[in-house]
Amino acid sequence: MRKMWRSKKNMTGKIALPVNQAYPISFRFRENPAWYIKTFGYPHNGCDFACPIGSVVRSCDKGTVIFADDIPDQDGCGIVLRHDWGISIYWHLSQLFATLGSVHGQYSVIGASGATGYVTGAHLHFGIKVEDDPSPGMRGWTDPEKYFNEFPFATPAPSPITRTYLVLPGDSLWSIAEKFYNNGLEWRRIYSTKIYIVRCC
Repeated sequence: MRKMWRSKKNMTGKIALPVNQAYPISFRFRENPAWYIKTFGYPHNGCDFACPIGSVVRSCDKGTVIFADDIPDQDGCGIVLRHDWGISIYWHLSQLFATLGSVHGQYSVIGASGATGYVTGAHLHFGIKVEDDPSPGMRGWTDPEKYFNEFPFATPAPSPITRTYLVLPGDSLWSIAEKFYNNGLEWRRIYSTKIYIVRCC
């Protein structure tokens, strides 16, 4: 069977961040909270960038589009690029600007971030596979952070405050986190019982 990519020896340099502004990583490679393992069966296979819907998404390196999915199913809309060293994925997009078979250089705009598919809020899911650098137990996926040509923006420090909240109709973990911390990304702290929640009626 013909290999779809070659090794990391073909990487001419570091890969670019897939976002063009200082958005923090809200969910890192290999994070494995119980709810995620129960849903997907293994740890997180990429980096989630907390960016609002419509943010520019760009190619991390020169590559060819081998998959372009504009159907907002469980995975949402997304793009897969083939590079000399492996593949990169860009998921939960609101718009796809790249088309199947098109070739893009590093930093080329290929889409816009969104909240399509199974998500807890707007973000870009970015992942890479490098043929001779798979992470153990990660089904061939590799930690992108060690290959970035610049450091991602730091995630804001969580608030130490503990409170009690009465859940109202229409509330979500994201909206409650925004009320408590002014940041919906802190919803995982609520899920892991950092906050006591009383359900209404």
